[in-house]
Amino acid sequence: MDRIVQGSGDDFRSLVIEFHPLAYSLAYKVLDNRADAEEVVQDAFVKVHDALGRFRGDSSLKTWILRIVMRLSLNRRRDRSRSAWHRLGLHRQGDEDLDEVSAIAAADPRDPEAECISDETRRLVLGLLDELPATLREALVLNSLEELSYDEIARVLQVPLGTVSSRIHSAREKLSRKLAECDLL
Repeated sequence: MDRIVQGSGDDFRSLVIEFHPLAYSLAYKVLDNRADAEEVVQDAFVKVHDALGRFRGDSSLKTWILRIVMRLSLNRRRDRSRSAWHRLGLHRQGDEDLDEVSAIAAADPRDPEAECISDETRRLVLGLLDELPATLREALVLNSLEELSYDEIARVLQVPLGTVSSRIHSAREKLSRKLAECDLL
């Protein structure tokens, strides 16, 4: 950390290489858009670089970085949801995810129908996840999709451990009911 603060580009590069996959994964799961996730992660690492000298070490470097990524992702998501394009669903034209499905089907010609069904189910589940209150969704995404421990989630969200537990429990119950309504359970 001291070398990075002193200006060691190699050490900061190592930090980015180590944490980039986790940061991108979190941003993508919150935003469901590659370009937005890439921009958020880039912005996050700029903020990390600028703030390294102020990092107190109250939490691990991992949770500190993820807290920054989460905050920026939620801000981007909020701003995006205000956009008329997104409210009307027009941002889906030329959707990169559809290209990804085509690429998967071409790469694995064994069962493209199963891939399309799987992708549709994924979209439906993510849509239902989006309907959860933000506090519940954040905790569930960090636990179930990012596989963070309750303790790590508590540090990322800056809430007590018991709050994390109750949020995840409530989120799972609400999501289960929604999945049952859609005949996915």
